[in-house]
Amino acid sequence: MDTSAKNIVLYADDDIDDIQLVRDAFSEYSQNVKLVTVEDGLEALSFLKNLSSDDPAPCLIILDINMPRMDGKEALVKIRQMKRFEDIPSILFTTSSQKRDKDFAEKYNAGFLTKPIDFTQMDIIARKFIEHCSDDIKKNITREFN
Repeated sequence: MDTSAKNIVLYADDDIDDIQLVRDAFSEYSQNVKLVTVEDGLEALSFLKNLSSDDPAPCLIILDINMPRMDGKEALVKIRQMKRFEDIPSILFTTSSQKRDKDFAEKYNAGFLTKPIDFTQMDIIARKFIEHCSDDIKKNITREFN
């Protein structure tokens, strides 16, 4: 399958172990999903700004809250200010379970998922990520499993 036909998921996290776990979680969907990883909010914004109008926009953006240089909250605010990306489903994926972080995500129209303690649940987490996508994208990503 041509990579350009894949749905792009942008994931920003500075923890190598978490990146690998999310990569493993999405491996089940690798036929239809290309996971692009960056190390912080600045790299996420740079990736988005460097997309040409012909490049497909990500179908989902996943942001860790705690990252160096620019955290996920600040990146989410800036993404919501970018016309092309303001409505892209986004998720704050974090070790935090604080109400203020959940409220922040809600204020900026983003999902909120707490990183699991038991990483055997990552396949469930991948499905939860995909649930935030539009119906068409969900069908496209999961079509080989239906």
